[in-house]
Amino acid sequence: MEEPDPHDVRAAKAGDLSAFEALVRRYQLDVYRFSLHLTRDALAAEDVTQDTFVRAYRSIGRYRGNSRFSTWLFSIARNCIHDEYRRAARQARLTTKLEAGEASHAAADATSAPEVREALATLPRDLLEPVVMIDLFGFSYREVSQLSGVSEGTIKSRMHRARQQLADLLGPDVREDADEI
Repeated sequence: MEEPDPHDVRAAKAGDLSAFEALVRRYQLDVYRFSLHLTRDALAAEDVTQDTFVRAYRSIGRYRGNSRFSTWLFSIARNCIHDEYRRAARQARLTTKLEAGEASHAAADATSAPEVREALATLPRDLLEPVVMIDLFGFSYREVSQLSGVSEGTIKSRMHRARQQLADLLGPDVREDADEI
């Protein structure tokens, strides 16, 4: 993932709204796609994207530059996604109680083959998150480790398990499509 012009980051930190808008334009689609892959819900992904940039705007003055800007921004997005998980879980419990039915979230990612989407949907959240961040968005194992707060070795282990599960599910005919996640 390409980093923004350092001038834009410095200007945004200094309160320049147009510089912050440039950062939003640069990362909005990536944050949305990241959110969509993890929430599997287009409306939730839109909400997460908006919340991410609101939080980023409020806290950009605290960005120290110790990590890449994209790492900092995606850590905010990840936190917003986890907030969305909790909100969705509360809503699902309420819906279940009120309607005695189940709430469902539809996968809405048109960027990958249906077989790959279905295989990704079977992964537990702890395996899905590093797959999306590393294979789709190009974060390093180290950056994912920093974002998720678990060791780099754990991330590597999760990636291995996730890729093995995907390979087992997709079989030899569809494995090539997994590279296009």
